[in-house]
Formats: sequence, structure tokens, C-alpha cells
Amino acid sequence: MIGLGFASRVLLSPLGKALVAVLGVSVIAGGIYLYGRQRGRMAEQAAFAQWINQQNEDAGNAAEDWRARYRRCAERGGVFNYETGACDE
Repeated sequence: MIGLGFASRVLLSPLGKALVAVLGVSVIAGGIYLYGRQRGRMAEQAAFAQWINQQNEDAGNAAEDWRARYRRCAERGGVFNYETGACDE
């Protein structure tokens, strides 16, 4: 009980009230910082995932384009030149 009386006297003193206020503001500021940081990381991860998906789509389109050019060359009886990407007939 002696510790409880001392703690209540300290918390009710002007210095104790100031310390509680500073601690409360610090906790709120830390929470806001952590919330903003998490939101920023989530936005960055979403942008990175979108970039990867775009890269995959571009690679797929390039592969499909190459396959179509190769097939058209073979159908015309030509020889596909892999260095230039052109059809030598």
C-alpha cells in the first residue's frame, strides 16, 4: 500500500501530470508513425506487384510475337534468322 500512495501522489503532482501528458503524446505520435509506415509499405508492395505483372505481360507478348513470326516464316518455306529476327527466304 505504501507504493500505491506514493504513485498516486506522484501522478497527481504537476510534474507527474506533465510526464503522463508527454507519454500520451509520444504513444499517439508513435502509433501515427507506425500506421503511416505500414500504409506506405503496402502501397509500395502493390506498385511493385503491378510492375512485375506488367513485365510478365510484356514478356508473354514478346514471346507470342516471336512465335507468330517464326511460324509465318516456316509456313512460307523460309529460314528464320535468330540473330536478326527476320525470315530469310
